[in-house]
Amino acid sequence: MTPVRESPGRPADQRAASGGGPGVLARVAEPGGKVVEVVAGPDGPELRLSHRDADGPHLSAPVRGLLTASAGRPWRLRPAEPEAVRRCPPPASGNVPDAGAHPASGNASPVPGNVLPASESVPDAGGSVVVTARADGGLSAALELAFTPDGLLTLTTTWRNDSGGPLTDVAAGLLLPLPVQDANVTMPGVLYNDNPSSDPARPVPHIGYVCEEHRLPVPAVNAAWDGRYVSLFAHPKAVRDRDGGVAYGSLGVVRSPGLTVAAMTGVIMFDGDPDVCYVSKAKTERRPVGYRDLAAGETISTRHTLDWGRVEPRGLGFRTLLRTDLYRDEPAAAPLTADEIVRLKTTAMDARWTGDGYHAYEGTRHGRPRSYLYGWTGQCMKLARCDALLGIGQDEPERIERARRAADFYVEGSATPVRGLRHGRYLVDEGRWEMFRKGAEPGWGEFVSSRAHGETIADLAALTLQFRDAGLETPPEWQEAVQDAAAIFWHARLPEGVVPVGWTPMGAPVSPMVGAAGIACVQAMLGAYRLSGERVWLLRAEEVLGHYHRLHAATFERPFAHATLDASGEDKEAGMYFFLAAHEMFRLTGDETYARWAEAAADWLLTFVYVWSPEFGRGSTFERRGFKACGWPAVSVQNHHLDVFFPTSELMEFGRTPGRARYAERAERILLAMGQGVCREPGDWGFGTPGEQGEGFFQTNWQRTGEANTWNPSWVIALPLYHALRMRKAA
Repeated sequence: MTPVRESPGRPADQRAASGGGPGVLARVAEPGGKVVEVVAGPDGPELRLSHRDADGPHLSAPVRGLLTASAGRPWRLRPAEPEAVRRCPPPASGNVPDAGAHPASGNASPVPGNVLPASESVPDAGGSVVVTARADGGLSAALELAFTPDGLLTLTTTWRNDSGGPLTDVAAGLLLPLPVQDANVTMPGVLYNDNPSSDPARPVPHIGYVCEEHRLPVPAVNAAWDGRYVSLFAHPKAVRDRDGGVAYGSLGVVRSPGLTVAAMTGVIMFDGDPDVCYVSKAKTERRPVGYRDLAAGETISTRHTLDWGRVEPRGLGFRTLLRTDLYRDEPAAAPLTADEIVRLKTTAMDARWTGDGYHAYEGTRHGRPRSYLYGWTGQCMKLARCDALLGIGQDEPERIERARRAADFYVEGSATPVRGLRHGRYLVDEGRWEMFRKGAEPGWGEFVSSRAHGETIADLAALTLQFRDAGLETPPEWQEAVQDAAAIFWHARLPEGVVPVGWTPMGAPVSPMVGAAGIACVQAMLGAYRLSGERVWLLRAEEVLGHYHRLHAATFERPFAHATLDASGEDKEAGMYFFLAAHEMFRLTGDETYARWAEAAADWLLTFVYVWSPEFGRGSTFERRGFKACGWPAVSVQNHHLDVFFPTSELMEFGRTPGRARYAERAERILLAMGQGVCREPGDWGFGTPGEQGEGFFQTNWQRTGEANTWNPSWVIALPLYHALRMRKAA
């Protein structure tokens, strides 16, 4: 494909911005100032995206290669040769014209080489630009560009088999070459600035990646550079085969040879290798999906939306995806009310209680020993907070005493020889405590996870405050445990000023790796401040959070990562703890700086949340039960499934601050979506206890599409119950 080139000289740019002139072949504009034009360039016609108020074109791409098509496997990027360009005036009805007339209808005519006929007039607004092209093998194409009333550009592409016979294994698409080699690229849920923190030894998406649209929570690609951004959005449309299977188009970023956004008709690529699918955790398979067979005269049509503008710093370009609300009418599921979620999850929580804590798993059904697990997967202390919320709110003393016993058991028994560090698991049948362990990887053995420990201590501090606010007595050992932990979180940091991913049994950082896992420890420091009133804890928390902001959130060059050890890469939960800490800091100080930090982190988190619902194959559980992905968060760039781990009630609280209502609206939608997959009666969704729910819901070609698992660590009870209780009370 021809590399990007911009026509030199300001005069042409000035003529274009003022309404056209020599060299402008076709042009449309919208009242907000965006301009699309095809101009004659030194190496052939160019498509330019600009703005009346901008200095020069925003994006310039050769028309040759804007469309691509190949027949045969593996698919290849073969540029389609442009034939003609025309401007179509707006129809009398005012509707966007249909590109299906295809390919060179109207008064446009094929022209040799790269010289296209100039339009007779270049009006300021209305109508559309149509580019026609022809590819090898008898495929022709028409690309129509027209503005919507809200200033977005619709791109409708129609490919037709003009060969006179059938064509097999067709791969076609739209390409947008970028003017730089190092743009910040976001593909929601799967690719964040090329996933710089991901373990290089594991297969994880990197540029040279094209995936199915239904793998993307927001089906879009955003690229940002030098103060500018461009976003290409898909309008997913399911294609069903004769067996009821479902396929969608595909989106991604390739090098051809430069950085290029690609919107294809379904074919895929993994790390530059066509037809490779990411099918499970760090696992790929060769799967030639997305190819189309076309009979003579048959067409393929796709529709996309293009948005562009200014953004600074460029690493925050992903935020523009959430402001472009193309999917606002997507229906979300609401199978359970907040009251029903509370009732069912409380039943499941009660079944986990065993006298000193809450079982991490449902009995021994997963072959794991009976245990109490604290933070992260186990959430034993979060369940104690739920019991306390219920007990205090409903005047049930036995629940209050359960919460008290769970906290006492942890504080009394979990200490290690290093003051402030604690064991994270208690083996019930063996009567002993143990630390976390990360496989048999070199340098790793037993360790104290900063994420799990920080989260548990933060919950212990919050439980203490719950008791105090209710006028209940709290043992001084609870506050002492919080302050001891906060002290080691402060003193045992990395040189970069942040908390390590964990500590050895002797209190040394287990790894020099910088990641966002330990941000939960900032919340624990804030807990120490709220319990003691000692300002030193607030100042320390501010300093550490500032280091995390500098490393991860100021520019998002290296996004939040490493909160999930099994993923070892960019993940939703790493950003979640930054949002929670920034939100809490804002509540405690009123400083709008922290509100801005929380807002940016919330937007990053929301790129993991589905704004639409893919369809599922005939006979799948999701198809039979009407499962909707809209409102569900995905997990990480390595784990492409859905789960309920999300700061839902805190997002609602943040959304109730002035000017941020959209966050509260999203939180309500998320809570109700997560009511899907909950066991309502024995046997439902594969569980014996009402309120149980699977950890993983598989919405794409990652593990078992259209199905859910029955792996149910106790956080699938704790998180929905905690958020439903808080949001129900707030309502």
